[in-house]
Amino acid sequence: MKEIKSSLEKILKVTSIFRLEKRKWPLHAAELQSFALEMGKSLDFSQFHRCRFVIKSNQEMVLDFCLSPSGDGWAPRGAMEVRIPELEREDTLPLQVEIKNLAPQKVEARSYCTVGEPELTRKLSA
Repeated sequence: MKEIKSSLEKILKVTSIFRLEKRKWPLHAAELQSFALEMGKSLDFSQFHRCRFVIKSNQEMVLDFCLSPSGDGWAPRGAMEVRIPELEREDTLPLQVEIKNLAPQKVEARSYCTVGEPELTRKLSA
């Protein structure tokens, strides 16, 4: 769980810089990851089954996330609510953050990468 918290903290830091520079919230993880790479940073989304950015307003955004499922297919879920209470200065953003645990969700583990599976790839192409 410590790794998840660390990942969420890094995502929050880059999200706040993104919001400050672009004057908008990221629409999805790929947009935030691209922005992080431009800054020479990397974000690790590998522990997440799903990360969805839900923009409530110009002042509020929710990162709805679902962790990778366990062997029984149940995945822990959570939501990180981020709000900008007021803009005191143009060069900083005071953020209010609340992380909520949500009920686990039954998910289907999926893999879209066939690298390292030449036998399967060969059968599919035949």
